[in-house]
Amino acid sequence: MIREVLRMEKVTYKEQGRILLDNFNITVRKGEVFGLIPVNRYGMDAFLKLLQQNMPLHYGYVYYREQLVNQWQRSHNRTNRISIIRNKSSLAEDLTVVDNIFVLRRGFHKYLIHPGMLERLLQPFLDEIGINIPAGAYVSELTIFQKFVTEVLKAVVAGSQLIVLENVSTFISESELEELHRIIRLYAERGISFIYITAHFEEATYLCDRMALMVNGQIIKTFQRGDPIPDTFPLQSVEEYDRWVRSQHRRQEADTDRQT
Repeated sequence: MIREVLRMEKVTYKEQGRILLDNFNITVRKGEVFGLIPVNRYGMDAFLKLLQQNMPLHYGYVYYREQLVNQWQRSHNRTNRISIIRNKSSLAEDLTVVDNIFVLRRGFHKYLIHPGMLERLLQPFLDEIGINIPAGAYVSELTIFQKFVTEVLKAVVAGSQLIVLENVSTFISESELEELHRIIRLYAERGISFIYITAHFEEATYLCDRMALMVNGQIIKTFQRGDPIPDTFPLQSVEEYDRWVRSQHRRQEADTDRQT
């Protein structure tokens, strides 16, 4: 029996009278790497928001770990333990790697635990993925790739069964991307699910088990690995979206330089 970690069924979501998700359907299975290829940015922020927060729906149903967590008739606005990793890190830059992974975790009570003990707790996770990140290093000292890996580890330690990575390949080298893909596959084999958002169809087909094309807040087509490449027009639009992602990253870097 195939178990599902996420199902969004016929979801329509509005903000200020504007439809951001329209009859949105997506299913992610346990231990699956699911690729989401956006043709444009429309509806993406709403989708990511609904993953973590059960906001009121205009219509539809959301299931997480095979439990109904949100529906159009009743919404309790609770949160789901789903981790989202973006190019802009959510880590605390002025804290160490181990503090970000353990101390800032929901439900963790540090009290008088020595940092060395936390570093020993982290080491088996680093050994498992075969990556060397100094546990006592400040996050501000890490490379972008190391920050991505730290966020994945933080999500795993926190017990997230679904991890979302948005446009991470744009900001790291090809060799680092291969390492990140290896880590994703490793955890997928252990039953953790991933939604991998990328503007590159070829990358999605290389990594993901199934993929979906998202246009204007709708899923218009779902693919299996090995299916033929979709029409040229959507792919051209995806390239435009990739250029937008890169321009946003350059703008963030410029803002950071001005602040420093």
